[in-house]
This record gives sequence, C-alpha cells and structure tokens, in this order.
Amino acid sequence: MKILLVYPPFCTPASPPYSLVNLYSFLRNNSGLDLEVLDLNLKFHTLKFAEYGKYFQLFAKDFNNDNSNYDKKAKEFLQLTKQTYSKNNKKVVLGENPELIDDLVKEIISHKADYVAFSLVYSSQSFYSLALLKKLKELGIKTIVGGPAVNDKIRALSHLVPNNEVELLEYLISKKLNLDKLNYDYYLDFSILPLEKYFVDQPVIPIKTSSACYYQQCAFCSHHGNQKYSEFPLENVKETIIKSGQKQFFFIDDMISKKRLLQIAEMIKPLNLIWTCQLRPTIDLDRATLKQLYDSGLRMVIWGVESGCDRVLKLMRKGTNKKDIEKVLSDAKSIGIKNVLYIMFGFPTETKEEFLETVDFLKQNKENIDLISSSIFGLQKGSPVYADPIKYGIVKVKEELRTVLDPKISYSVNSGLSSAEVIKLKKEHLVELRQINNYPSSMNFFREHLLNLCEK
Repeated sequence: MKILLVYPPFCTPASPPYSLVNLYSFLRNNSGLDLEVLDLNLKFHTLKFAEYGKYFQLFAKDFNNDNSNYDKKAKEFLQLTKQTYSKNNKKVVLGENPELIDDLVKEIISHKADYVAFSLVYSSQSFYSLALLKKLKELGIKTIVGGPAVNDKIRALSHLVPNNEVELLEYLISKKLNLDKLNYDYYLDFSILPLEKYFVDQPVIPIKTSSACYYQQCAFCSHHGNQKYSEFPLENVKETIIKSGQKQFFFIDDMISKKRLLQIAEMIKPLNLIWTCQLRPTIDLDRATLKQLYDSGLRMVIWGVESGCDRVLKLMRKGTNKKDIEKVLSDAKSIGIKNVLYIMFGFPTETKEEFLETVDFLKQNKENIDLISSSIFGLQKGSPVYADPIKYGIVKVKEELRTVLDPKISYSVNSGLSSAEVIKLKKEHLVELRQINNYPSSMNFFREHLLNLCEK
C-alpha cells in the first residue's frame, strides 16, 4: 500500500514542515508501508514566487543590519503573498477553483498513492485543503486528514480523521497494535524533503525534544491541548541533527526548562552548530546558564515577554516580572544572543496606561532588543481565560460562524481596553515599536533569516 503525506498551502515556506517528517518517520519505523511526502505549500510558492525564492536563498551574502534591499524584497513578498492568500481563500469560500489547483492536483495524482494524507498545522491551510479534498473526492482518491487545524468542514470531505498516528497506522494495516511494542527509537529523516528549495539562505531544521509544554500555566494559551508533558530521548534528537547534515536548528518546543536546556547544550556542543528556541525570561536563566547555552551554539532566543506591566504579567500567569525580564534580556544580549520578543497587547482588563507602560518598557530596553513580534490578544478555546471568562473581566463571548474556518470568537470586557481600542492604539504606536528593532520588522515572518545571519 502506498501513502502520500501532504503539507498543503498556505504558510511561509521558510523551513521544512516538522509534522510531515515526524509522521513519515513514525510510519516508516513501524510498518512496511510505501511512503512518499509532498510539501505542496513549498510547491505553490515555488511556482508562484520563484524570483523571491531565489533571492531569499542568497540574501545573507550581502546583508547588513540596515539592508534596505532585503527589507524592500521582504515587504514586497509579504504584500504579494497576503493578496494571493486572500484572493484564493475567497475563491474557495465562493466555491470556485483557487489558483494553481489543477497543477497541485496533478502533482498529487502523479504519485499514484492509495491514500493521500493531509497534515494541517495552521488554520490558513484549511482553504486549499478544502479545495484539494473536493477535487480528490471527485476523482475517487481516498484521503486522510489530521493535525490541530482540522475542522468539521475538512472532516466531512475525508475518508478518515484519526486522532493520532497510532490510529492512522492501525487503519492502514488493518490491525490492532500493542502500544508497548511500537518503535519510537528512531531519528527524523529530513532528507525526504528538498531542503535546498526553501526560502532561506541556509536550511533551518525544526526539532522537538518534548510533547506538549512543561509549564502549561499561561492564561491565554491552549497550544499544549492539556496533553501530558513528556521528553523525547536526546539520543534520537542528536541522531536527527547529525543525519540531517545541517548546521542550523530551531527547537520548536513550546517551552524548555533550564534543566532540559543544559542537557541539550551538553549534547550538541561538540556538533558545532547554531540553534534557537522559545523561552520564558525567568530569573533562573542567569548569566552563567546563558553563557553555557551560547557556548553550545545558542544564538537567538524568542522570548515570551508578552507585557511590560507586572499586574498584567501576573494575570497572564507568566511567572515573570519586569525586573527579572530586564536582567535576562541584558545578560543574553551582553553574551551575544539575539533577543526576539513576543509581545501581546490587549489582554483582558489591560488599560491604556498599562498598554503604554509596555511600550515604555520596550523603549527603555531598546539596546537589548533585536526584534519585536507584537500581537493582539485573541480568545482561544481550551485556554484558562476561555474556561473562566468572568475571572478575566470578560462579560460576553460570541461565536460567529464562518464558511471554511471554525467559528470566529469575539468578546466584550467590563473594564480596560476594548478590542477596537487596542487595535487603534497599536496602529498609533506601530512606527515607534518598529524603531526599536535592530532588524527589519518583516523578519517576524522569516525568523529563520535572522538565525541565518548569526555566526558560530
């Protein structure tokens, strides 16, 4: 039996999809299935935006901190992709064929698979997935869908929607599996994807060292899905790194503890590579710890700062405070680590004064900030805020049905800024925030590019 694993459009084609490689590796090591993979997201962008792909594959050779050519190209690309995504998503909503759909279907058909399995990580992939599934159903091709972005509309067009990779394997081999006998002792094989074709100067390999999140306390977050946290064997992670033949890595765990970070650092220090990860700026990440991480190749951290107001941080349950954040950012920068900051404006009950307090906090720490990635709070199902809205000042939650995506969630608050007021304030301070950056704000869509500029 032949299975084609597919990663559909749309998301930025900056790195190979972890979900596809992870699923392929599990199935390969636990069955005799004939497996192939197809990154249709990369295929679409290569067909549509070949000129930009070639530029981004070479950009680092002449880049400097105020490289206007990169900024110009990146902004052009982002504007064009935004327009392209919007136009084609509207076509899907209207029941029309989106751009390049026939080319993508032909690519799928050429693999002559018994099943075509889609991996949906982002809601933005729902539109093309819907269009592709309709086409494949008309052709009598059996499809399977899985991933966090699968919704009821997608389910309705698919032959199978397994809850996990074990259910998928049991269906494909028509056999109930003994979970204790499954093989998880393997590396992930990224060579199955065309690494040289992604829109980066050097490939950045996404790596996970754990399931879920060890912290699971942030009030706004539901990414961990309340799943049990467990750590993967570092021997397998190391083998994945070595077998990939690459030198730049993004540890995409939602959060990594200090103990685990030091274990990772010890493991990869002899490998002479560069890496980045996502962390909370907690005081236990002192200068000595950060120096050990730097010496192992850590060159950039995406910090979950979120706010520059202690009251809001406490309400968010971040387990951090302004004083400690300042210290961690200062130590990291002085060692040579680039600091990218996640900032979330508009957390329920945040006032205008507290919004401005965060802006002032960022300006005061400008010398220790390389890039700000700001967003506006959105209410997520499964988050502590959604489970107990009254505690967070939310008085009304409304769900608005949509044609393709899951319902849009909106809300009202009994104190603090409204969603409209937050949007207005952010627009008013956007230029001010961008002036803090050491790198073009467009790199928020290409953080792999920032890692490409780091030196060992």
